[in-house]
Amino acid sequence: MTPTLPYEVPVTESALLSFDGRVLEVFGYVDAARYHIWEEPRIEFRTGRIRRLTIVTRHGRKHSVLYDESCLPGLSVLADLLERSRPQAPER
Repeated sequence: MTPTLPYEVPVTESALLSFDGRVLEVFGYVDAARYHIWEEPRIEFRTGRIRRLTIVTRHGRKHSVLYDESCLPGLSVLADLLERSRPQAPER
């Protein structure tokens, strides 16, 4: 099942990720961050005692934040949604 856009998921009690199909936004920290789909953002998870997710773009731009374990299912859905939304390479 594909989530409805915009898809918003909490990262912690005070932070939120939002994806509208074109832009991934990070809210709730000192400043907001935006990642356009043409940058091919993806989410990588680090589990364990300190849970951290990192948004990485194809050009190497990174943004790391801590996440609450209870938010992981929704964050995983967002990671899958971003993966499916990446621009397709032109056929040759």
